[in-house]
Amino acid sequence: MSNSTSPSPTPQGVLYDDITWFGICLAIVSNAFISTSLNVQKWAHNKNERLGEARKPYTQLPVWWFGTAMNAIGELGNLVAYGYAESTVVAPIGAVGVLCSALIATFALREPFRKLDIVGILCIVLGVVLIVWAKGTEAVIEPTVEEAIRDYFIMPQSIVYTAVSLAATAVLYHYSSIYGEKYAIVYTSLCSLIAQWTVLGCKTFMSFVRLTLEKGNNQFCCGVTALVPWVMLLIIVVCAVWSLHYLQMAMRYHNNNKVIPTYYATFTLCCIVGAAIVYREFEGASAGSIITFFFGCLVAGAGVFAVSKDREKEAPPFLGDTDLRMIEDMFDDDDVSRGGSDNKGARRFVELEELNVRTMSSGSESRGEG
Repeated sequence: MSNSTSPSPTPQGVLYDDITWFGICLAIVSNAFISTSLNVQKWAHNKNERLGEARKPYTQLPVWWFGTAMNAIGELGNLVAYGYAESTVVAPIGAVGVLCSALIATFALREPFRKLDIVGILCIVLGVVLIVWAKGTEAVIEPTVEEAIRDYFIMPQSIVYTAVSLAATAVLYHYSSIYGEKYAIVYTSLCSLIAQWTVLGCKTFMSFVRLTLEKGNNQFCCGVTALVPWVMLLIIVVCAVWSLHYLQMAMRYHNNNKVIPTYYATFTLCCIVGAAIVYREFEGASAGSIITFFFGCLVAGAGVFAVSKDREKEAPPFLGDTDLRMIEDMFDDDDVSRGGSDNKGARRFVELEELNVRTMSSGSESRGEG
């Protein structure tokens, strides 16, 4: 049997695990940190764009690098949180990042605060409270490498789920180039199916780290099984980078109003289903807890949709071959040949370039929503 932390009973007789609550708090703080970092980067982009022709490449902006460092710290905290709390709890808590982003955008970036934002924030808070209330009393698993392989990885349901998930990923990959530009859910679903393996991998990888550092039971050496943690780390990194590519593709063709809520829904659903099947995280849970948990996810998702709705104008796609030919046609305009100061083609080119920069800026923000 796999090991777990030893929760202590509360006066009401409910299991209360301090380690799990540490993971929950760490997930909340980490998502808030990630959201803050993305808004710092957005502020750097906005300030740089106001410089006009004097603007610099964003990689030369110290503030942008400060935001990147904050993002790295937040993502590391999120990874650690999966080792101290259940994946089915940590993943939906990502809604906290959307809440923080809305508040920061209002008070720091001077964006308008709407009545719909109030509704969305209240829904997110209520949803997260219900999620934590339903699942926050569960003790986190701490399997060794051998136990993880025996009790989780090679179980029939895990093998079937892996096969189905890989098949779904292959199908979406095939059709993404056909339907991805039209439907936001295509790229967000593909991103979520890949990103779920980062989450599921973090779960056991952090267990191996905890056993090694906290209990002196080294899982990273001695025997063939010592390769398993390193293989899992490789899967975590590869899937994180790969999924980010498709999230950027979603941001390329669709605006945040569509991408943020659909990505939150698909990512949360994939993580919940994956953790429920592979790690059996709902095993032994009461019907009331399960209903409360999914209702909390639904309420938090509604809050994410409310906060994201109409917050940004529709962003155009990146410049492609068609757009480049259009730009060439602009500069063939009679105004250009006359060399007049009222150069319509040049003006439209600048407008397209500015829109393209804003699209890239919004794309860089999308990593915090997963």
